Amino acid sequence: MLLSLLGGLAGLIIGADLLVRGAVGLAQRLGVSSLLIGLTLVGFGTSVPETATALSAVLSGAPGIAVGNIVGANIANCLLIVGVAAAVAPIAVPADFMKREGAALMGTTISFVAWGSFLAFDRVAGLVMLALLSLYLWSVAQRSSVADDVGEETTADLAQREGWRYAFARWFGAYPVASAVSLMLGGILLIVFSGHAFVDGAVLLAQSLGVSDAVIGVSVVAIGTTSPELITSAVAALRGRPGLALGNAIGSCFFNILGIGGLIALVEPISIPRSVVVFDFPVLAAATALMLFLASTGRTVSRPEGIALVLFYCAYILMVTL
Repeated sequence: MLLSLLGGLAGLIIGADLLVRGAVGLAQRLGVSSLLIGLTLVGFGTSVPETATALSAVLSGAPGIAVGNIVGANIANCLLIVGVAAAVAPIAVPADFMKREGAALMGTTISFVAWGSFLAFDRVAGLVMLALLSLYLWSVAQRSSVADDVGEETTADLAQREGWRYAFARWFGAYPVASAVSLMLGGILLIVFSGHAFVDGAVLLAQSLGVSDAVIGVSVVAIGTTSPELITSAVAALRGRPGLALGNAIGSCFFNILGIGGLIALVEPISIPRSVVVFDFPVLAAATALMLFLASTGRTVSRPEGIALVLFYCAYILMVTL
């Protein structure tokens, strides 16, 4: 139990480090921003646990769990993950980023909440969501450039701060494309398997302590399935890549709603549980709006704001479990 928990955590940290190294190297080799890589490959790669959990729930005849997983994961992305990344290193956000990705995420979230509150997610809705996801990815690829990096250190800044370690850092950032992709895939695989081990160990520990299944679901499992995004964003922030951290969280939000939501709707039309509509949907919309608001005021998510986001997430968990 403890071995699974500690081994899973260690694997998550190592996998996140490999994923960040590979993503930065790939961005540099392809001449695109690490924000784009974070929004796409990293954001979607770290959402694999949520995808597996949601599909498994739908196939097992529990679509409510699948929807709850999407909503809970996005609340964690906006409050916990962005909060932890900002607490590690303040995230500077340029105005054009907020006009594009910020507005798109808010619009996507409101549409998801409105549709789920009044209509069932059928196969037509699933096709629409997947089409919108494809359209969004195409638009990001068309508009992205190296200049879109969010809060990245300049070469001169890195050289001055790191000293002799700069050459070491540059060596790790100069992988060939094949090596960078291999590092990313290896990191994603390690994250997926380690995430399962972490969740299994945490659930067994909680059960041994007499914690109820409801508490386990909204806390241990929810945090466990988003632990890849959490660890990856924290590692990216520690490595001076807050743009990758923010892109990871926002990209995961898009994929959870449009990608996972579209997939489960195609597999089986689902109705949203009333409890999710009444409580979790409003929290999701408020959490997304709060995260984007903090990013737009002063164009920076500061450390105190990051800590506040984490505290809000803790308050949400308490409200759900009490």
